[in-house]
Amino acid sequence: MIHRNFSLLLLFLLGILSLPANAQRMMNLAEGDAQTLRVESEIQSVFISDPNVADYQVIDRRTVVVFGKQMGNANLIVFGENSRTLASRRLIVNKSMVHIQQQIQMKYPHSEVTVYNLGEQVVLSGTVATEKERDEINLLVGELLGKNSLDTDVEWKLGDNNTYKMEFMQRRRFEGVVNNIEVASTKQVNVKLSIAEVSQSFMEKFGIQLGSSGQNSGIFVNPLRQFSSSDILTLISAIGDDTVGQVLAEPNLSVISGETASFLVGGELPVVTIVDGGTNVLYKEFGVRLEMMAKVLRDDKIRLSLMPEVSSLDTQYSNDTYNLPALKTRRARTTVELGDGQSFVLGGLLNKEESELLRKIPFIGDIPILGALFRHTETSRNRTELVIIATVNLVQPIQPSSIQLPSMQRTSTLERFFALDPEKSRVEQQLSQQILATGGFKQ
Repeated sequence: MIHRNFSLLLLFLLGILSLPANAQRMMNLAEGDAQTLRVESEIQSVFISDPNVADYQVIDRRTVVVFGKQMGNANLIVFGENSRTLASRRLIVNKSMVHIQQQIQMKYPHSEVTVYNLGEQVVLSGTVATEKERDEINLLVGELLGKNSLDTDVEWKLGDNNTYKMEFMQRRRFEGVVNNIEVASTKQVNVKLSIAEVSQSFMEKFGIQLGSSGQNSGIFVNPLRQFSSSDILTLISAIGDDTVGQVLAEPNLSVISGETASFLVGGELPVVTIVDGGTNVLYKEFGVRLEMMAKVLRDDKIRLSLMPEVSSLDTQYSNDTYNLPALKTRRARTTVELGDGQSFVLGGLLNKEESELLRKIPFIGDIPILGALFRHTETSRNRTELVIIATVNLVQPIQPSSIQLPSMQRTSTLERFFALDPEKSRVEQQLSQQILATGGFKQ
């Protein structure tokens, strides 16, 4: 017995010395799983480093069956005549994935997900219908395997020092689990945002007109279903008076489900700081900013987080060395859940400004005491409200051939002066009819 073990050990050492540097390959096995290994020459002997982890059975002169027994690693070497190495495998025995595969099929019968071992990693592959289903399968496998989890947080920066954690955007991964599951159809969300600044007096009058109807005596309150959020912007544009209201920005952003997007219309304000006797210049962004996060849930429900911000230059603070401007900022953050095509209105961000106007007769108004009779001071107070209207839609990319572009035929000065018809052929007339049929766009 001692002689036999000594001979096998000698064959094992000789086999290792005769192997090329990259000749050893890996064989992944599950507990109780078996694989067949075929070699090109007749087998003389087989060596395995740890029979408790895996074992073998020689079937015929050129075939060996290797089966896993318990989790661990082992080396398998097959020898031929003259101690020549026919095959060398590093055996990696992992936990069986059969029960995990059954759990996935039971809870998600319409998914096509496969779980298998690759070295010391567990790999998930296949396709699912939604992103939420992919995350749930990843969570199920990680918890069944008892793997350590690591959460990747998505945070929003509020001001200079504060942050806010977005829990619904949190992503969890597990050590030793590779998630290669793909979503069959990636969801994309389009957010059309309208940011308007409206005087509060206009909003009050508009609210009274909205709540009053009928010719009977008294006031009747109409339900909001008779009112579209875009009507506010329509009224502001129709009035055409910036003192009543103005549309600051109308960004239109599209984002993949689970990702973020940002938008900025404005500029950068230089801020001078003194550190250790030196002067540093930092730039702070201002204007109309939008940051958004979107995630599509089941039944095409959209969970949307918005953080609009409107900042403008305020009163300047001066000293003997610097003239430092300040920023006036209005910021909101909200998380809502909407259906495809639905909208919501966010308001209540008020701003109050006071200004004084001095009117006087030149020279006479500057006379002490008597000049007060020729001076007039006015104080005005202006209160505005920031109104934010957001509409979400699920969108899909289209083919370039489906994009309709504007088309226009230029006319000469002579044709415009004599009011001549620019259509000089029947083909051009048919082209004009086609453009009108498609709403003024050429396909």
